[in-house]
Amino acid sequence: MGDVISATTRFERVGGKRAQFFSKAHILLEQAHTYRGEGDLLLALEMSYQSALRTAGAVVAGSDVAARKRKPKSAWDQLQLVGDEAAEWAAELSQFSTIRSRASSGLDITLSAADLDRFMARVALFLEEAQHGFSPSVDAA
Repeated sequence: MGDVISATTRFERVGGKRAQFFSKAHILLEQAHTYRGEGDLLLALEMSYQSALRTAGAVVAGSDVAARKRKPKSAWDQLQLVGDEAAEWAAELSQFSTIRSRASSGLDITLSAADLDRFMARVALFLEEAQHGFSPSVDAA
């Protein structure tokens, strides 16, 4: 017997995807705080960074950028297209891409607990502001 697909699911895709990204971002940030509390700075960094990526995905999913046929592959590059405020967040948080990449590759990194705490606080603020919505720029269309 064939699969039954609800006709209403297609109308919730963007909002549903956005909500899923936000939900995952919250879970990842909670995990980051748990790892930070246990003293595992590298896993806390990874979970925080993943949370920021999910938040960026949520912002993009709720914007006109999501409907573009030709868009950058990088979540940070896509976020820059959403608007000025989103672009500022992309510029700031993407700086941790290299640190996170080096850490996940097992290379030595310089990451103090204070640096990690600042990054986690910025990710939390990004998540909070993103849920309230960014104003899209004219470039997003």
